[in-house]
Amino acid sequence: MIGWPYLSELDEARENGRVRPEARLVEGEDTASLVGSEWLAAVYVVGVLGGQPPPPEGVELVDIGFRVTPEDDEAGELLGAYCRFRALDGEGRSWEPTLEYGDRGLSQDPGNTSGGCTDGSMQPVRGGTEQTFLVSYLVPEEVAEELRFEVSVTTTGDSTRPAPEALVFDIEPMDTTS
Repeated sequence: MIGWPYLSELDEARENGRVRPEARLVEGEDTASLVGSEWLAAVYVVGVLGGQPPPPEGVELVDIGFRVTPEDDEAGELLGAYCRFRALDGEGRSWEPTLEYGDRGLSQDPGNTSGGCTDGSMQPVRGGTEQTFLVSYLVPEEVAEELRFEVSVTTTGDSTRPAPEALVFDIEPMDTTS
């Protein structure tokens, strides 16, 4: 009985999305299903500025590109309701996406990732349609090539009580020096 109030609060925090769900690991170029959508971490690049000024000294720009295909319109609606990203290092630190280097022309038809994951017109991604999401981070340069990338999506469609599920992608950065 002593732990019941704590467990009840923990369950409510998980349901509200305040406690991150346990993420399933996806290695390399494997795909994984998350709340009715198929996810692929397609590209991980470091330092591609696309004509933008460089970040401050000691900071590196990192981009991760995902290809996502909802199996049906309901899965596309869930993506649009709540979809969050983080970059993680091996020491337990995390970084949220930056919009500072947003549109550098790295993708022909990028989706929108502010709040939820929608198509470029801010509409839910239709079932069976592949959508690219490009997410950018500013991170310390010493961890830029050693990151993992977490994505979480609502299971309820309610952004105030998302009860999210999560994946974490472990992918090698592309060599962009050639």
